[in-house]
Formats: sequence, structure tokens, C-alpha cells
Amino acid sequence: MYAINATDITKDYGKGEVLHGISYRVPTGQIAALLGPNGAGKTTLIEILEGHRGRTSGQVEVLGLDPGNRRDFAELRTRMSVVLQQTMLEPGLSVRDILRRHASYYPDPLGVDEALEQVELTEKRSALVKSLSDGQRRRLDLALALTGRPELLFLDEPTTGLDPVSRRRIRALVSGLRECGTTVVLTSHDLTEVQELADRVDVIRDGAFIASGTPDDLVRGSAAFTVVEFAAPEGVDGRLPEGAELVNGRARILTDDQDAVVERVQAWARDEGTRISGLTIVPPSLDDAYVAMLENGPASNSASTNGAAPNEAATSKAGKSE
Repeated sequence: MYAINATDITKDYGKGEVLHGISYRVPTGQIAALLGPNGAGKTTLIEILEGHRGRTSGQVEVLGLDPGNRRDFAELRTRMSVVLQQTMLEPGLSVRDILRRHASYYPDPLGVDEALEQVELTEKRSALVKSLSDGQRRRLDLALALTGRPELLFLDEPTTGLDPVSRRRIRALVSGLRECGTTVVLTSHDLTEVQELADRVDVIRDGAFIASGTPDDLVRGSAAFTVVEFAAPEGVDGRLPEGAELVNGRARILTDDQDAVVERVQAWARDEGTRISGLTIVPPSLDDAYVAMLENGPASNSASTNGAAPNEAATSKAGKSE
């Protein structure tokens, strides 16, 4: 089952296409991250899926409904929620009053106490919005979004500008939505966050998908390198293993075969009559893979790209063994 099933979507603003016949699927109950540089078409696609922008051509089903149809869109508004990067809430209202008003828009809303408990904000139920910290306001944004018991949540930059403790708390809340069966479409420039939360990642550039898969799939299939480093021994007079460069007193080697490099470094140390200390091996991250994709394009063995074929993730984090 798919919460989102879009096929051959194009969008033309009159000066040429912004989306070039792309297809996009999100399985029900997964957290799907949509990545892309500014001007890639990401925002246009999201707005089409939310029903806030019309498409030029193609078919779109969101929760089995067409967001471009006025009657379907009216129903969708009661079954999905959108959390923008920045929200405007009345500063003089209490948390309780804002949630009560918002609940009145839905046929079967969460109670105020239940919504606050879900985002760990119960102790602030009587507080005015203007008294909340940035992290607490972001949790209130989520409480408002969850009040209508959404089947689908569009979530934009959920932790931007928050302190580490608040970021961790928000991420835990979002991850917990998977257990409730809520589908989440996440947009974020924090790729550590994406790697932690997302079951699937789709990368869009110039109105077309260039890569799709799990975070691990995209990292493995990218041109990003593992970094092997060690403290440069004294007395080697600049003689370093093949492919190494000296950076701040440490020898650094970029490789796609860490085992072979470690063996080469060990052999070099024996030949030099020295010992290796401070050896670190840092595998590429999703951030590294994303940058490599945008700079070099997807590697030939990368996860399936999204042309006309739908972009289905192979696995869910919920089903992964830790």
C-alpha cells in the first residue's frame, strides 16, 4: 500500500518544465526523506502532493485521493497535516487554547492532554506561547499537526535552529510516528537527521530524481570515500604510504577499499620500522554521499534512480536488525 503514488508528474510555469515526468511513491507507514538543492523542484513536488499547487500533467494519489480535485482535497485536509519550517502562532494564547481551537477543525481529534503527552509538553498546557522556548514551540507545532490523527505528515526542517537536546527530543517524536503507522515525508538539510530517521531517501535535481533507496544504499552506491587517518610518525621525513597526504600532522588517505589501505599502511610501517598510532577509519556519511551525487552525479552502481520507474524503498527501518 502506498500513502503517495504519483506517476509522470510534470509542472510548467510557462518558462519551461520544472518537473520532468517524475514518479514518486511512498509506502504507508514509512518515513521518506526528499532531498535536493535549491531550485531542484522539491518544493514544487511537495506543494503538488499537498494540494496547494496544480500539476501540468500526470496522475497523483495521496491516501487514495487526488489532491488536485477540490472535493478530494477537502477530505485530505482532515487526513493529513503539514508542519512548515516556520509557523506563526498567537503569542498571547495559551498552549491549551490553541490546541482546543485546532482540534475543532477535525472530526475525531486527539484530546488536549493526549496531544500534549504525545509531545512531552504536558507541564506547559497553561503557558502562553510567547513564554515557550524554541524547542517547546517546535513540539507544540507537532502537537497541532498530530491533533487531527493524520495518516500522512509533511514535515519541513523539524529541528533547524534547535539546541542538541531539543533536536534529539524532536527526532525521537518523529521516529515514534512510524510505530503509530503514520507516514512522514521529511525535508531537511540536516543529513545526519535524515540518516537517523528515514526509511528511504529520494534525491531530486533539475526536476528529475537522480537517486532513490535507503540511506545505507545511497551511501554504498555513491562516489564518497572512506577516510583512513593516522598520526604521522616522527622521523619519516615526509615519506608516507601511497596516496596519503599530510593534514595537521596526520596522514590521510581517501579510499573505497579500506581493508586494502589498512594493509598497505601496515606494510609501510614495517618497511619504515615504525609503529602506527591514532588510526581512525571514518566511513562516508549520507552527507558525503549527497555532496558526491550533486558534484559528480550518481555512481553507476548506485541505488535505483527515479526516472519513469516508481521509487520504492527496499526495506523499512522498523524491520532492520540493530
